[in-house]
Amino acid sequence: MYVNSAYPHVKGTPMSRSRSKSTSESPSKSAQRAQLGPAGHARHGRLLAIAALALASAAPLASAPNAMAAVRPNATVSLSGWNLTLPVNSSGEQSGDAATKDPAVLVSPWLTRNSSGTLTFWAPTKGATTPNSAHPRTELVSTSDFSAGSGSHTLSADVTVQQLPAGSDDIIIGQIHGGGSDSSVPLLMLHYTSGRIWVAVRDNPTVEGTETDTLLTGVPLNTAISFHITADGTSMTSSVSVSSTGQSASHTNTLNSSFQGVPVRWQVGDYQQTDANSSSTDGGRLTLNYLSAN
Repeated sequence: MYVNSAYPHVKGTPMSRSRSKSTSESPSKSAQRAQLGPAGHARHGRLLAIAALALASAAPLASAPNAMAAVRPNATVSLSGWNLTLPVNSSGEQSGDAATKDPAVLVSPWLTRNSSGTLTFWAPTKGATTPNSAHPRTELVSTSDFSAGSGSHTLSADVTVQQLPAGSDDIIIGQIHGGGSDSSVPLLMLHYTSGRIWVAVRDNPTVEGTETDTLLTGVPLNTAISFHITADGTSMTSSVSVSSTGQSASHTNTLNSSFQGVPVRWQVGDYQQTDANSSSTDGGRLTLNYLSAN
C-alpha cells in the first residue's frame, strides 16, 4: 500500500461567495457625514483603524485543513541503549576495520553534541568500514534485538541532512538490520538521495535482491525530516513527513516469510553510500534532532 499526501486529490471546486453593493447612500448616513466635517472625518477614520487592529490581534489565525504537524522541538538526544559504529579503526585511523563504541559515546569529529542537545554525525568517505560493506559510516546501533515478524516495534527520528557524499549523493538514515548471527544482512533501509526519500526492502536473508519504493521527492538539504519505521507483525511501514514543504508519505511492505523469526535491530545515523576513498572533505553529514525506539 502506498500513500502520498504531498498533493492530495480534492474533489469539487472552491466555494465562492458573491455580494452585491448598493451604489447609493441612505439619507440618514449622508446627513451624518455632512455633520462630521473634516475633523470629524479624521477622528472617525482613526477610530475605524484602531478597531480593525484590535479585531485582527484578537482573532485566532485559521489553520489550513491539510496543514502538517510541526517537527518535534529539539531535545537532548540520549545515547542510552545504543552502540556506535565509527569510520575509524581501533587506533583512530581512517582505514581498516571500523571500531565500535559499546556503549555509544561522543567521539569528535564523528559524533558531536550541539548546544541544543541534538547530535551531529560526520561520516567521511575516507574511513574504516564494517565487514561486507565498502562504505564508512557513523551510525548508532541498538543494543536490543527483536524477532522479525513478532510484536510491534517503532523507530522514530527527526533528521536534517546537511551534506551528501559525492558519487552516490546517498545516505541511509535509518534501517532494520539483521542482528545476532545475521548482523551482516539488512532488512529495510530508508535512504535520502539527492532530495529523494526512498525505502529498500530485502526479499531474502540469504539471496540478493531488494524491492525499492520512492516516498518523497524534492526535499532539499538542510530540511528537517521526520520519519517512522514500524515493524508490526509481518507488516513494515515507513512513514516520512517534511513540515516545511507540507509533504508526507508512507509505504507498507510485507515481511518475506524467509525473514520470519530472524533477530533484527534498529540502526540510525549517517551510513553514507560512497565507497571508501582518499578524500579529506567528502562524506555525509546530518543532525539528529529527535530519537525514540522500542
